[in-house]
Order: sequence, then C-alpha cells, then structure tokens
Amino acid sequence: MSETNLDASVDPGRSGRATRIALAGLVAALAVFWGWIWVYQLTNQGERDMPDRLDDLSWTPTADAVCEATAARVAALPPAFTSSTAAERADVIDAATDEYDRMLVELDAVAPASGSARVLVDSWLDDYRVFLADRRAYADELRRDPSARFLVTERYGSHVTAPIDRFARVNEMEACMSPLDV
Repeated sequence: MSETNLDASVDPGRSGRATRIALAGLVAALAVFWGWIWVYQLTNQGERDMPDRLDDLSWTPTADAVCEATAARVAALPPAFTSSTAAERADVIDAATDEYDRMLVELDAVAPASGSARVLVDSWLDDYRVFLADRRAYADELRRDPSARFLVTERYGSHVTAPIDRFARVNEMEACMSPLDV
C-alpha cells in the first residue's frame, strides 16, 4: 500500500499568491471606504444630508446675527461662576436666561413663516425653551441649595442640547448653539 499525499495537488505558491491578492483587495476596499467617509465629512456632506437641514438657508444669517447679539449681551454680564454666593450666581443665570428668552422671541419672528422649515424651526425653538426652563429650575434650586447641580432634560436619547446644537450647526447658525455660561 502506498501512501498518497492529498496536498500534492495544491501548489503552495499558488495558494499564497491568492491569499496575498485577497488581502490586498480587502486593504484596498477598506482604504476606499474610509477615504470616502473622510471626504464626506470634510465637505460637510454629512451635515447637508441630515434631516434637520433646511432646504432654504436664506434666514439663517439673520438668525445667527440675533444669536451673536444675544451672546454679546450675555458676555457683558458677570460670569456666573465668579459669583461669590449661590444666590448671586442664580441671579446672573436668570439675567442671562432672560436674554435667551428674548433671543427666542426674535428668532421666532424671523423664522420661515410656513412649510416644513417652519415645523423644524418650531421643534428647535421648543427644545430651546425646554433648555431655558432647565436653566431657570437650576437657578431656583441654587437659591435653595448652594450645592445644586445643573441637570438638563433628556430628549431623543441624549440631553436636549444635542438636537439644539445639531440643528444650529447643520443650518450654519453656530452662534445659536446652546450656551455654556452656567
């Protein structure tokens, strides 16, 4: 009886070459995939494709200017964190929140009057109002408890500031992102 070598029919050079070709193809495919993602993000195409993106951005420069003016007024206030007491800090937070309330009234006045853009803007303004209510609740709590923590309402699986900021960013209104002055 003779022993037969089952592997004798396979050329070791041929299987190694096929493996190298398959690996090179895999590396090339991964490079193309990640290159596409990189270019997609660099060109901000991802933001243009987001559901929050408005078709017509003609009003957003005006909205951004409203937010910039509000930020300037808030910046003129003493920084809340430098207050000597919790009650003073609460007063500064309330004064700043008053400015943001006025900002929302102004934004509402310049927003698109109708259509899907109005629906999106109304949703954004509603989220912003929730955030401002959180600021007011924090200021009230600070007056009762100097060690109070600022808690932000969760919505859509994250803090309500996430959709506020995403809407502002994708619609080119960076000055309208949620304030960080608390």
